[in-house]
Amino acid sequence: MTTLNSNDYRNDPSLNEKWKFRFDFYEKNGLPAFWGVTPAWRSAFKEMTFWQRIKVSVNFFAYFFSFIYLLILGLWKKAILVLLLNLVVVFIMALTDLSFLGYIVNIFTAMRANIWFYEYKVKGVQTWSL
Repeated sequence: MTTLNSNDYRNDPSLNEKWKFRFDFYEKNGLPAFWGVTPAWRSAFKEMTFWQRIKVSVNFFAYFFSFIYLLILGLWKKAILVLLLNLVVVFIMALTDLSFLGYIVNIFTAMRANIWFYEYKVKGVQTWSL
């Protein structure tokens, strides 16, 4: 994997326009933290159309294909963690009657996949943290 500096992703032929749009937004407004966003990020997000908000904040492939999609993107550390987290949730679901928990990990993965891929592709960071 070649690490790109923050300006090189615009010239990367392996990235489609959707990824470039997301990366532009993250470069300009920063990344949302796990527990919240900055006021500048929030105001920029509010100025976007509904579909642009969806494009920046949710990755549907990550929701439906979870750790497999992360492996395809090259995020193997995150894929291992998501798989282990899914196994823990399945174990908890087997012990309790909380069947809705099955959706939690995939929703989390869908909401963080764009950020993880930005960190990996542009910043060159791939950690074991979720």
